Amino acid sequence: MKKYLLSILVLSVVSAATAAPLRQPNPIRQHGKEAGMMLDLNKVSLGTLNDVEEKKQYLSTVQLEKQRIQNYMLRQVYENAYTLYRRGDFQRAQEMAQTILSIDPNFTKASTLAQQAAHMGAYGTISEDEVIEAKFQEANRMYDSGRLVEAQDKLDEILTIQPHNSKAMAWQNRINREIAQEYARRGDVAYDKVNYQEALDNWYNALLIRKDDPSLVNKIAQTENLLRKQQVKDAMEEAMAYYNQGKFVESYAVFERITKIQPGDQRVQKYMYQLKGEIADGYYTAGNKSFKQEKYDTAISYWTNAKKWGADGPTIDRLIKNARNAKENAIKRKQEAARKAAEDARRKAEEAAAAEEKALEEKEDIETIMVENGPATLTPVAGETLGPDANNTTLGIGEAAGRVSKEASEASHQKYIEGLDAYHQNDYQRARDAWIVAKQLDPGNNDAAAGLKKVEELTGLR
Repeated sequence: MKKYLLSILVLSVVSAATAAPLRQPNPIRQHGKEAGMMLDLNKVSLGTLNDVEEKKQYLSTVQLEKQRIQNYMLRQVYENAYTLYRRGDFQRAQEMAQTILSIDPNFTKASTLAQQAAHMGAYGTISEDEVIEAKFQEANRMYDSGRLVEAQDKLDEILTIQPHNSKAMAWQNRINREIAQEYARRGDVAYDKVNYQEALDNWYNALLIRKDDPSLVNKIAQTENLLRKQQVKDAMEEAMAYYNQGKFVESYAVFERITKIQPGDQRVQKYMYQLKGEIADGYYTAGNKSFKQEKYDTAISYWTNAKKWGADGPTIDRLIKNARNAKENAIKRKQEAARKAAEDARRKAEEAAAAEEKALEEKEDIETIMVENGPATLTPVAGETLGPDANNTTLGIGEAAGRVSKEASEASHQKYIEGLDAYHQNDYQRARDAWIVAKQLDPGNNDAAAGLKKVEELTGLR
């Protein structure tokens, strides 16, 4: 929007210059090529700048240059607007001044000119001298009440309308002297309180008005030296406090600040050299400790900082390479361990499934043996005569339990041995299952019964 208004403003100046023989504006400096820059600044590539701060600084410089060019053009436009005002063309002068203000609202002369042109255009019967006299009276009232800066602003308005008004210039010089005296007085008070920075601020303000005051220049030079010594002293104390606390990086930063205040201080340079070595050693040691703890990324970070602070480059590069290799090997070991654990889990699951399947098959075999052997029969012992119905009488439950076939007895003994083996391997569940089958095959297998009781006591299973 401002560019658009500025273009209109330039065109209006050209048309005004064509319509009336106004005084010739100063020619634009050709060596600066402001017009070309106004067109091309937005097309500049920043690709060759490597650092973010460099880009920021470059853009800031571009913005300042654009602002300088804009101010130059606005001053040219203001001179033409003032010429229109002096020729009595109040409306065009006001319009041009208002356009300047739309681009730069802080252009005080344009603001005064716009107000005066509007006043003269609306009240043509009032003379300019009457307006000037009214402003003089207002400036005088402000001066009498001690409002020197506001009185000065009012005199600036008068000089904007009448740049060569001798009365206004005389009053302005008088007020400037009084303002400079006040700044000088405030500077003396601050100096007595050992507030050197405040003293310098006031004395510099006075020097802007009293440019050729040698005593003021000497005061500023001496106080600048005192302030520098004070700043160095305070910074040295701060740096040493950080050093005593073991905060070497913070201490080094303060020493760097001292070198900007007082370049070339050999004592400071010595401290900084010593600090760099201690900081590098600290990072180097921390990197070694992290490496031993297998914190490889942390170790690499520490060693990288050690190199920045002056540690031996080839040594640090070798350590970093070793840490990266160790990290890769650690990752491979973890992956191999995870793969092996998964393989072991799969194998154990397969073995458990096979054992369960085998147990089921053995159980089926035992049941088959019991079915094939049929009920137990009594066999006469030598010298013993069985009754006529001995083998024809169905045995009672207790009698059948006490008499089993040889095959069942052997199968029961085999299951007992299997349970005993499982028991010694702390596989109580498998031992219990085997001994239960052994009892089923031979209820009189007291070893299996004893083992089963022991397992039930250990596991609480029934």
